[in-house]
Amino acid sequence: MKLGNFDMIHYVDQNNEYIGAFGGMAVVPIGAVAVSDRPSALHTWGGSAWIIDPAEALAAERATMVCSPMQGILTLGELEWAKVLEYRDTTATWQEKVIIDSALDWKRNSQNIAFFQFLLGYTDEQVDDLFRTAMAVEA
Repeated sequence: MKLGNFDMIHYVDQNNEYIGAFGGMAVVPIGAVAVSDRPSALHTWGGSAWIIDPAEALAAERATMVCSPMQGILTLGELEWAKVLEYRDTTATWQEKVIIDSALDWKRNSQNIAFFQFLLGYTDEQVDDLFRTAMAVEA
């Protein structure tokens, strides 16, 4: 890791507790031991290695999950999409119809996808899997 022109080196103390990153003219505490570079901003020191909190990793992944309606509909399949269309044709407000019919993309963290999730009775894990699969679909 670099800070300006200085390489930053991460250190732990004698108890393997993370102290911080030091570089340049900074004075490293006595007894501090250098550890490997932090792989990403999602990583935290876990006492013996850099780890990623699973909840933070999932939140970061969800923030990047985007697919086209075509990808999402093909992944949902005919029977599941029919449930959405039935709702649209029988119960949906005008605004909901516009959202169902006109979305340019589906974003995992959007309120519209949360509504689809509720409508279809999907768990968070099912929606995550839907997006992972849909994003791999090529036209």
